This record gives sequence, C-alpha cells and structure tokens, in this order.
Amino acid sequence: MGKAKEILVPTLALTVIAVLVAVLLAVTYNATGVGNIQPGLSDEECVEYASAVIPDAQKLIKADYQSGEADLLGVYQDEGKIGVALHIQTVGYAGKSSPIEALIGFDKEGAVTGIVIVSCPETPGLGTRIEDAEYLKNYTGVSGSADGVDTITGATISSTALKAGVNFAMEQFEAVKGEVLA
Repeated sequence: MGKAKEILVPTLALTVIAVLVAVLLAVTYNATGVGNIQPGLSDEECVEYASAVIPDAQKLIKADYQSGEADLLGVYQDEGKIGVALHIQTVGYAGKSSPIEALIGFDKEGAVTGIVIVSCPETPGLGTRIEDAEYLKNYTGVSGSADGVDTITGATISSTALKAGVNFAMEQFEAVKGEVLA
C-alpha cells in the first residue's frame, strides 16, 4: 500500500491544482469580457469617423449587408444615403495575425471620399506613416483603382498593403452599392 500511496497522493495533488488553475483561468477570461468583443465599429466610432470618411455625414449606420469576404468587416451608410463606408482589413508588414484596419468612404459614384485608419499595428515611425492625413488625402477622389497613388518611401509594405485594401474596398463597393444606396 505504501507504493500506491506514493503515486496516488502526488497525482491527486497535481490534479486538484490543475483543476483550480483551469477554473481561475475561466473566471478571469469571463471577468475581462475578452470573449464578448463584437466585430465592427462602436456607436461612438461611427459618429467620430463619419465626417472624416463621408463629408457632410453626421453618423454612420451599420448596413444590413452580408458578405462572404473575410476581409470586409462591415458596411456602413450615412443617414442621408449620400455615401457608403466600408470597414476592411488588409495584411501589411505585421502579418495576418495583426492586419491593418481601415474605414474607407465612397460617394454614390464610387470615388473615395475619405479614409480613417482604425487599427495600424505596423512599425512605429515607419509603417504607421500610412496614418498621416497628408498621405491619406492622396486617395480622395480616386475611383476604379488606387494603383496610381504613390507608396511611402521607408513604408513600402504598409503603403502597398493600404493600396491593396483600397482596391479591395473599391471592388466591394461595386457589389454593395445597389443594395445599400437604394
């Protein structure tokens, strides 16, 4: 019986410790609300970004549009239906685990009216230069393709990723405009 006790007591102790740690981990996870994060923009962000991406817009409203595209995170329209904003993600220097998120506004004809970078996990001082208002103004008025917009020296991967994201958003705009702007 002594040999069995030598094996059984440490095994039970480790099992109890493992169960306690698992319970504490589950409680901590639920208490922080990490699992409750909803995709898309908050109401505050919809108001904050509205006029930046669609001039004269007061607030963006999430449109009831379902897309099969994983990189299209949301479709928003302004209350007056003068434009559409697409919340997209694109892969930059940080990789697929930390994509760049942007909100790109379009007028009814499909020209870019404004861009807000929602999330930019790129290299500080280099890749984050895509957030500069002066650079983002280069996209205003562009329609059809953003290939003519120059990349940023020193932030080539990030600015190329943003350009690809804008081109993707332009393609998606063509798919959603009839349903959202009608």
